[in-house]
Amino acid sequence: MLDIAHFWNWDRVAVHEWVAAMRQFADCGHRDLVITENMALRIAFNPGFAKWLKQKADDAGVRFTGVHAPWGEWDLLVNVPGMAETKRHVHTTLLAILPEVFGIRHYVMHQMSWRGPYRGTFDDAERQVGEELEPLLRVAEKHGMVVALENGWRVTDNPEALLRYMRRYAGADVGCCMDVGHLNVVAKRDDYDFYAYLEALLPHIVVCHLHDNDGKGDQHLLPGDGRIDWTKLMPILVRAPRLQSLQNEGGSMELSIPELCRKIDTIRNY
Repeated sequence: MLDIAHFWNWDRVAVHEWVAAMRQFADCGHRDLVITENMALRIAFNPGFAKWLKQKADDAGVRFTGVHAPWGEWDLLVNVPGMAETKRHVHTTLLAILPEVFGIRHYVMHQMSWRGPYRGTFDDAERQVGEELEPLLRVAEKHGMVVALENGWRVTDNPEALLRYMRRYAGADVGCCMDVGHLNVVAKRDDYDFYAYLEALLPHIVVCHLHDNDGKGDQHLLPGDGRIDWTKLMPILVRAPRLQSLQNEGGSMELSIPELCRKIDTIRNY
């Protein structure tokens, strides 16, 4: 099984403490980390920060193997007046720098993470996503990157919608980021078969976000602290033929790094 990378909240500590935190992960035998959206923004506006971060990771004995694209106003379906050029610059810069400096080959993106409903139809969303996404795909292909669309809460990014996007953009440069916590909430809310949709999207899954909940909200609990059956889920996930990265998105606010790593060790062998 792939090692599980940690999406950790680096804002918990000052920048000068990052190396010490990285070394705690390394000391626990957890050497894979994820570049968060805030780190990614710093890289986009200051490309030299990428080499600095890579050197610090090397010094600490860890590596950044995944990334989450900046979200909110940077999402595919969010149009902030006057930001279009800057938004495209951020994503195209990251698609070029991340594989060069870190060897990362996937780029997780939201369609729309802001709260509130999408005001158009799915056809409207598909057209708008295409306008935003297709120029990025040309850059992604050039640099050997896969854009991984994450499943969320709306009709635009539920499992059925993602399957439509996967068919439309069939090829190596588009895939799915399967967020199992999101899927658990939406499956219960909309009466989906959790495992049927997981199996349907399995050929397209490039990245998987691992966290747990009670099915009522996006709680980002550690795996095993909610209602998801990880003994059943993990053997399915690891069969995904395009899977590049398993990423823990649970528990980074409450637990120490050693506690976090010990908890994740419990699902490594499922």
